[in-house]
Amino acid sequence: MGYFVADSFFHMIHAFAAGLKADSPAERIGAVVFGMAVLMILMGLFKKFFSQSFFQGFIVAAGLFLSFDIVVFHWVFQLHRITNGPEANWLEPVLVVFGSIFVWYGITKERQKAKVEHTANAYHG
Repeated sequence: MGYFVADSFFHMIHAFAAGLKADSPAERIGAVVFGMAVLMILMGLFKKFFSQSFFQGFIVAAGLFLSFDIVVFHWVFQLHRITNGPEANWLEPVLVVFGSIFVWYGITKERQKAKVEHTANAYHG
């Protein structure tokens, strides 16, 4: 029974990917670049249409996903990789660095905003 369930999930994976499969290193890197482009577009939209706190929370969440997920699930437990090729050996550390920068930036900006609000409230009673 488990075999048939697992087999049906693998067929669903191909259906969700619309038959697209990245075989070469350039195609796999292109898929990651596409994902990062979508992330950047979402960041731009969230910055424009939502509050500063929401945007900074999104930045921190994206950074945690990029850094924590890669370190814990990809490196420690070796469950899966960003890609199934050798480019993951340099691509994953780059994403961990960018994810860490996102976390640092979002937390720093939110703390600065909270400090300014606290100072303004102290002067107004």
